[in-house]
Amino acid sequence: MSSDPLSRATARLRAALATLLVWLVALPALADEAEWGLNDITLLYPLPASHSEMGLLLAPDAAGGAGPLLPARYRAQLPALHHGEDMAATLRALRVVAVRIDPCFRYRGDCLAQIRMVWQPIQASGYGASNPGGLEAKDTAVHTFYTLDADTFGRFLAEYDALRKAPAGVDSRAPLQVHPRLAREGLDGTFARAFKALLLRYCGDKTLWRVTAMATLVGGDKWAFSGFDIVDGRAVPLTIPRTGGARVQTFSVSLISDADYTRGRIEPAIPGGEDDISLLVNDSRTLARRDAATLRRLGEAVARIENPAIHSPETIDCVSCHATQVAGTLLFTRIGWLNRDAEILRQAFRADAPLVNTAATQTMPRVFRALGYFEKVPVLSRRVINETAAVAERMNRPSGPARLATN
Repeated sequence: MSSDPLSRATARLRAALATLLVWLVALPALADEAEWGLNDITLLYPLPASHSEMGLLLAPDAAGGAGPLLPARYRAQLPALHHGEDMAATLRALRVVAVRIDPCFRYRGDCLAQIRMVWQPIQASGYGASNPGGLEAKDTAVHTFYTLDADTFGRFLAEYDALRKAPAGVDSRAPLQVHPRLAREGLDGTFARAFKALLLRYCGDKTLWRVTAMATLVGGDKWAFSGFDIVDGRAVPLTIPRTGGARVQTFSVSLISDADYTRGRIEPAIPGGEDDISLLVNDSRTLARRDAATLRRLGEAVARIENPAIHSPETIDCVSCHATQVAGTLLFTRIGWLNRDAEILRQAFRADAPLVNTAATQTMPRVFRALGYFEKVPVLSRRVINETAAVAERMNRPSGPARLATN
């Protein structure tokens, strides 16, 4: 995006108009809506209880009006996702574990209305797992982005609004968690079946815009991030921000401790400067020996990276975004005064929604995902919670989206 002030102003105006159009289309159907909660925006599915329930989750070949969700020609462009496993077996086990709704995903000055899906392989939990027996999600993921035009997104939003407001809906003030209604009714319940059909009407080959992947390598101590956009039916590799043009970014860490980052390494290395948490993820054991200025810079970096009003996927690299949940928790837990620092608090994300993290994986350096499951345990990062709260704020204030898009 151009650095020319007029170009930036034009881009912001275009984004604002696009957002306003989405809301003008959807507003009549949403005029009497109940308040949107975090769990209406980001929906985390419960894991299937048995192999017979696997078919109740969306698979790559699942198709509706827009075609298959993840066509074979794009699956072929994915890297090997799960180290040591045949890629065909991984893909057969791939299922949607979470869905996110966003009326304004920022992209090169535009405001894209999207439905996004998080995929993980669901397989048997065997020897070596922390909780063997039954099914678990493997530590790798695919993320698919479906972009809808304003009119189509308005229709989707109206249908979804009617579905979410049905009797026994979800408390709008509940913190983000495994979707309460999906958990209560099960994967074969009324809401799950209706939501699945709704997604298949709008998501698929015709609306697929981007695919990203987090591959797990070596012994579960190295992760690789990559992705591609769909341009005229072709997969065009993404360039990862802050990497000097790299198309793949990796992070490795020693697993000698389940309480600290030890010998963590980001490749390509993040250039020094603003919002760099490399020091923290390289070795978190040395935090208490760092000077106050260094610690404050780390705290500010975590707060800024987790604030969707400051950083987006266009401005932050994959590793930094995924690492801030655990790295930030370790930092702010061990260095208590950072929680009261005025500058850090000024840059931290704020919202009326409950920004409570219910995940039990917040202090585990070997958990590197942002949304989904680590084995059988739900994972929710602060960045995901904050992004979800920002969307909920737009949904609950019809005059808000156009205003926010111009900021």
